[in-house]
Amino acid sequence: MLRVAIAEALRTGGYICLVAPTRDLVRQDCTYFRERLAGTGLEVGEIHGGISPGERRQLLDGLRDRRLRFIVGSAMLIANDDLWEILDRSALTIIDDVNAFDEREHLKVLEDLDCPLLFASATPNELRRFLERVGAFSNMISMKAMPFDVQPTKVHKIPGVWGEPAAEQLARADALIREHLDRKSRIFVVGRTRGDVPKLARRLEETYGIDVQQLRGDMADSAEHGKRHRRSGVRVYGAGTRVEEMRAFTSRAPSIMAATNLIGSGLDIPAADLIVLTDADAFGESEVEQLIGRVGRREHPSDAVLISETTFEKNPSRAIASGRAKTFMPPGMRKNQLRFRR
Repeated sequence: MLRVAIAEALRTGGYICLVAPTRDLVRQDCTYFRERLAGTGLEVGEIHGGISPGERRQLLDGLRDRRLRFIVGSAMLIANDDLWEILDRSALTIIDDVNAFDEREHLKVLEDLDCPLLFASATPNELRRFLERVGAFSNMISMKAMPFDVQPTKVHKIPGVWGEPAAEQLARADALIREHLDRKSRIFVVGRTRGDVPKLARRLEETYGIDVQQLRGDMADSAEHGKRHRRSGVRVYGAGTRVEEMRAFTSRAPSIMAATNLIGSGLDIPAADLIVLTDADAFGESEVEQLIGRVGRREHPSDAVLISETTFEKNPSRAIASGRAKTFMPPGMRKNQLRFRR
């Protein structure tokens, strides 16, 4: 994507947009572009909900002055009416990990763009109908081999007990977690909901005596971002920020990160050799494939643990109602719920 972007920027004299589904992936892509383009005079701008209004104004000024040649942004570029024109006027817009974008809110809007489009996907068949409709599926380029030698990730599917809490499921992956901690690996532990993440982190810290980082969608990117959220009435989780947590996770080994499926969108973490998916049945097949792809990115052996049979719900939003939710049910429904559940 970097090579295509540079070629088009130099050929057309315009600017290139790269859109990624999460702010964490935007920062990763932006850092990669800046490091590779250092000293060339080709500037890179970053735009997402985590940057301040002042930084956003500077980016727009850079576009008007033709200083910025590469814009790396989140889905905010697609969904925000004021920013959508940036994509429409670009020499090329690249959609990184297109599978992670919402079908109605984002993909439908992309069809109206007049600029050339390039979609990146590890599982294009999942979006075949959309890619065929925009003419991309018939013009596909496949990567036949990894750019470095890697060993296949060994997948361990371990059955659990139905209804078992996510933190309790970790005991089933204990041997592999200890093995990878001894090998100084970085480890991902994935929960299906935001509420599972702090419970997983607490259990991991108590069991292995190591600081555990967290990554959830309701965490602020920076202290300034957290203040803006609180002023507007948005609840922010935890005292740490997403940038701080990611920096702590990548700066030492061994290290463990408890996270939601946010990490599945293209994050490239060196020395990540183990991923543990709790309630694995709650994730879709392509989602599991994306999550497993976070490990096995170097020459060392890697493992993925899928703890299954703990839930029959394929969608976490349809999980069995909590005690609080039951209080809003009609009396008859509460009375008969156990019978229906059986």
